[in-house]
Amino acid sequence: MTRKEIVDAVSCLDDEKRLQWLITLGWELTVCARAYYPRGPEGGSLEHLIAFNELQHQVFNYIRHSRTEHDWTIDRFVNGLCDKASASSVEGYFGAAMKSSVEAIAES
Repeated sequence: MTRKEIVDAVSCLDDEKRLQWLITLGWELTVCARAYYPRGPEGGSLEHLIAFNELQHQVFNYIRHSRTEHDWTIDRFVNGLCDKASASSVEGYFGAAMKSSVEAIAES
């Protein structure tokens, strides 16, 4: 799923649906981070666990501030997350989390 497809899918959501998407994305990031646990499929990586923690922090910070501040547009938010995931070399699992979260909100 491309960045544009993600932005297109979530930019048209109303506030409640967008909140649900963000919560689902946070949950999906938690699940995907487990790949980097010592016994996970990737064999463990503190660096990658930290990267997922930072991505989750961004998601929950967006939730905290989106109700009071409107300077962080959804396309800047999504692109920032994607850039951070790429720079941290977790784009594969991050992409899976994004895709799953968008699909989940589309089904609801």
